Amino acid sequence: MCKIINKLIKLGCLFSAMLAVSGFAVAETGTGYMFNVSENITTSADGTIINESTSKGVWVVENQPAGFPSVMQGNCSATWVMAADFSNKGSSWRCVTTDTEGDGFLNVGRIMAPDWSDCAASIVSSWGKYAGWQSSVNCQPMGPFAGEDTSTYMWSGEWTAPE
Repeated sequence: MCKIINKLIKLGCLFSAMLAVSGFAVAETGTGYMFNVSENITTSADGTIINESTSKGVWVVENQPAGFPSVMQGNCSATWVMAADFSNKGSSWRCVTTDTEGDGFLNVGRIMAPDWSDCAASIVSSWGKYAGWQSSVNCQPMGPFAGEDTSTYMWSGEWTAPE
């Protein structure tokens, strides 16, 4: 009986080790606090508003995989396309996100719904400790946190370890 239990324990440890190095997923939630750096707003003849902007900010992430910091820096550029009533007509962004060691990832996102409700983003490239990791999140713009040149975004999703 003890031999069977020992084998099961060893098998469980082996299975746990395999999960630790390939393909497992970790839930993630976060909040990004962004400061607008620049923007170029144009209005087309039909009233469509196109806002091309850049921003920098701090991302606070909960439930990061082991060894990943919970605070990162995001440097983003975006194109927000809106109707005259500010409903969304299709918007996208990309963020280069780095930690204090210079490791990071390129995150690309989009919002397509007129009410801004279908925000989603994912990693398209990564380096350093993030190399090979994938992340997909659903997000929500939350509005300014300290005046009109600031914005807040919340997200939830998961990290997937490299195979």
